[in-house]
Amino acid sequence: MAQRSNAGSEEDVGELFSDCFWEIKGYKQIVQRIDDGARLTDGLAQLISERAEMELKYAKGLKQWSRKWEDATNKSPECGSLEQVMKSMTAEANETADVHLDVRQKLSGAVLDTIKHWKNSNYQKTFVKWKQTVAANEGFEKVQRPWAKRFVKVEKAKKAYHLAARTLEQLKGQLDIYERDPMTTTDSLKKLKDKLSRSETENDKSKDKYKDRLNELDMANQQYINEMTVEFEKCQSMEKLRMEFCVKTVEDYLKYIDVSKDPRLTNSFQNIQHGLNEVSIEEDLKKYADSKGTGMQMLWPAFTEYDQSDSYPPLGNLQMKDTDSGNHFNVYDDPPPAHAAKKNPFNGFDDVDSEWGDNNSYPASQPPTNQVKVMAMFDYHGAEADELTFKEGDLLVQLDEEDENGWCRGLLHGVEGLYPGSYVQRVK
Repeated sequence: MAQRSNAGSEEDVGELFSDCFWEIKGYKQIVQRIDDGARLTDGLAQLISERAEMELKYAKGLKQWSRKWEDATNKSPECGSLEQVMKSMTAEANETADVHLDVRQKLSGAVLDTIKHWKNSNYQKTFVKWKQTVAANEGFEKVQRPWAKRFVKVEKAKKAYHLAARTLEQLKGQLDIYERDPMTTTDSLKKLKDKLSRSETENDKSKDKYKDRLNELDMANQQYINEMTVEFEKCQSMEKLRMEFCVKTVEDYLKYIDVSKDPRLTNSFQNIQHGLNEVSIEEDLKKYADSKGTGMQMLWPAFTEYDQSDSYPPLGNLQMKDTDSGNHFNVYDDPPPAHAAKKNPFNGFDDVDSEWGDNNSYPASQPPTNQVKVMAMFDYHGAEADELTFKEGDLLVQLDEEDENGWCRGLLHGVEGLYPGSYVQRVK
């Protein structure tokens, strides 16, 4: 056992403490584990709650990324089979976002609700402590108190015996000095011998009492061990329940976050792979050549006889239409430069701040016909210039129904723009 503290009376039981379970108050660390279990349960809930919020943030980011690049793809000069591949990539991101939103819902709902219910069932709060902690402490204290009283008596007897033995040794040493000193009187020597005799008697009595107290403690030890073991197993059983629940919760957690077998993702990945398999670079180049380049049909000029029935405009007024700009020019004049019509031959692709094209080139909004008030459930920072930025709790006016991509058009402080429909809810 660990080194014991000295005790002077039975009231000193509460002052004794050791890290050893069997020592007085040594059970305190076992009782503390019940409080630790409650804190560990809260920690598990916090861990899963934070993961759920990470799933939500990831899903939001994927939704924004999907919409941004879907718009960019629609405006890009990409065409043919590669265009379909890029569209399948944005569709996959949208599907993946939905999968992770489901994960977040399951973690925030089923898992966290189960943890809360389990803790409420296994930990009941008293005024300042858990009921289970108080019960365990009282159980150990009740079992240990009779043994502790005997233990204190042993410590007292031990202290008395050791004091008597030390006194006896001191008197023996003093007697030896007296006997060798010629100046010692007969009377002084007799008194010292009498004192030594009394010390020997006291030493024998304290030694016997010490042994008796040890025997009493030894006789109580087995019962003490048995009863303390019963109380300890109660605490072990409670900890076992907590550990089993923790294992089950983590198993459910893994089941929900493992999205590798979700058919939505499998189908999305297969669609991308199918699109890649269907890419035919040579066929796409040929289609482009036939529609835009050397494969186009041309009515080449050929010699024709003059026919009086044909009427021709004056040569100076013969006009042709520029296919890019829509403007007309005289056939005998130089055609207008390409940049006079547009800076870029690809419609809407001259915005240097975007990947492809002008992200603000949405058609002018029509007058609202079915306005609905909605409230923001989360903060949202518009990623594009035509998107609204708002805080949780802001009130908006929804102008259109949510489109197939989950976006709505609305008003906030007189500014019109787009926002994700999943971030708001209708105000009754």
